[in-house]
Amino acid sequence: MVMKDLIRDLARIKRMLFVVGGGACVSEMYCDGETEPEFHGEWSMVESESWHLHMNVAQVKCAQFVEAEDHGAPVLYYVRFADEAEETLLRAYFPNPYLDDNDKRVDFQPEKLKVFEKLRDRYAGQPGVVFVKRPKEE
Repeated sequence: MVMKDLIRDLARIKRMLFVVGGGACVSEMYCDGETEPEFHGEWSMVESESWHLHMNVAQVKCAQFVEAEDHGAPVLYYVRFADEAEETLLRAYFPNPYLDDNDKRVDFQPEKLKVFEKLRDRYAGQPGVVFVKRPKEE
């Protein structure tokens, strides 16, 4: 139930960037923040105005709240859902406190970071959910 609640909370955030996959091909989609995911058995469906995704929640073995150093913005904040083999299924990027809605650098916006921190504090430590900090990849 934790993963379903987490997916539901993420889909309700305006300008969440959902990135499907983690390998040689990925798909990126912004959420309008008014999305109410549907759950049918093991499957979740997140639908926005012009796209949707399906994910088998039973295949999600862990979710990581990630704070990662980056080249474009000083830090990225996201949730990474992975399967038993640690393969990335889905990443959900929070609106970045160092970027505006056009992905241009701006002064730090603490209200955007609070959205990440609130959900991280609610979910990290629950079964299958952790918080990790990642250094910049060279």
